[in-house]
Amino acid sequence: MIKPWCGAAALVLGLASSATWAQKLDDSLLEQSARDAEAREGQWVSKWMDSMGELGGWSVWLETDVSVVEELLGQTTNNLRDAAQLGQPSWSNNKLTNVLNRMNNGFDNVVDNWGRYVPNHVRIGASKTLQHNLSLGVQVGKAWTQAYVNCVDAEGNDVVASWNQVRHADLVDQFLFYDDLYNGNLWEFQSAGTFADGLETWRVEVCASQEIAYGLGWAASVGSSLGMNAEIDRLAASFSGARGELSPDELGATLTPVSSAAASVVASLGATYRFGPVQAGLLWSSQSLAGGSQRNDWVAAGAEDIQAIRMMRLRLGMMF
Repeated sequence: MIKPWCGAAALVLGLASSATWAQKLDDSLLEQSARDAEAREGQWVSKWMDSMGELGGWSVWLETDVSVVEELLGQTTNNLRDAAQLGQPSWSNNKLTNVLNRMNNGFDNVVDNWGRYVPNHVRIGASKTLQHNLSLGVQVGKAWTQAYVNCVDAEGNDVVASWNQVRHADLVDQFLFYDDLYNGNLWEFQSAGTFADGLETWRVEVCASQEIAYGLGWAASVGSSLGMNAEIDRLAASFSGARGELSPDELGATLTPVSSAAASVVASLGATYRFGPVQAGLLWSSQSLAGGSQRNDWVAAGAEDIQAIRMMRLRLGMMF
């Protein structure tokens, strides 16, 4: 006769053996599932690589802006007035008019000759040819960019201005400082180079191009500027207010730039032609400002309404 405790022990051993077998089965199924997933993934990658075909050669190029685009409008008095009104809100209309009238005594020609045109820059790019002669790559280089800038006005209020307004405001500060020193209109235009400088930053663009037939093709790119705040800090350090060159009756610098409020984005589209390994292209580009609905608020508060800059680009490159 089998004792009860022996039957219980056999039952426990049976259950343990079943659990161990089930665990082994689960582990085996998981391992098989993982192997199947890896196989499917490998098949997908292989099919994708097959669909891409063999990669083609490389293309490298230099691209430069070839058109001259006016940036600063010729209405110097109005530009200065807008900057002074935004940066010196406590000035009476009489004081504002008096300052502008004295600055405009032999001053217009100087401003119209300095910083009026966008400089041309050279950028370098490279791309790799994929299927159907489609090439993808990047382009990097320095570029002059427009921007809305967070500023502090003379009374310590936070305002947003265009970079042109920031430069005009610094010119107002220069005049007031030197006018106070020399007691008259014998002020010195000491920071012409600073005034002429735009925000020159690094621009990175994603580029695409395709040769269609008989060497003819198209090219396009889209990108944005990098390092805006660092460039703003660098230029602001040379302004009159940062050097302490302020008239005694000023509360502070007319506009002190702090950081970028909205930077520009750029897009280009054009045609290319290849003769042998040499490729040339002519592209039309447009540089516009981001900011959305905030732009309307900034303009309503006194900021300049920045318009898009449209330029032509020349591309020269080699394929290998």
